[in-house]
Amino acid sequence: MDIIELPFNKLISLDKSYEEKYILALTDNLRYSNHLGTVHASALFSLAEATSGYLLLKKFPEYVDKLVPVVRKVEVKYKRPAIGKIQSMGSIISDSIENIESQIKTRNRATITIKIDLYDSKEINVLSANFEWFISNLNK
Repeated sequence: MDIIELPFNKLISLDKSYEEKYILALTDNLRYSNHLGTVHASALFSLAEATSGYLLLKKFPEYVDKLVPVVRKVEVKYKRPAIGKIQSMGSIISDSIENIESQIKTRNRATITIKIDLYDSKEINVLSANFEWFISNLNK
């Protein structure tokens, strides 16, 4: 599965970042603007959520067709008004990959928390979020 190809992500023109330290990006475009002329909170949230899904798929590629991931809980902090191109970083912060894989194998499910940070065109951290994903085995 390619996160970029999901219908909603195509609708908002989500793309992979061309800068090595970032994962995904939203271009600098007026259609993402809010009433203040900065990037709308929903556009930022969409980029963060897609990035968390991207990392989930990247860390567990052998399970892509075997598991159903669903966002269970999100904690978001909008830190500063976002201007221009927005890019994402992220990492798994819950259990180790080995423990998560063990849970999947023994219990057919696991919970994974992924931390996402978004940066604007001035490399200012504009959003931090923790996405808790619940994943379960399709065959059980």
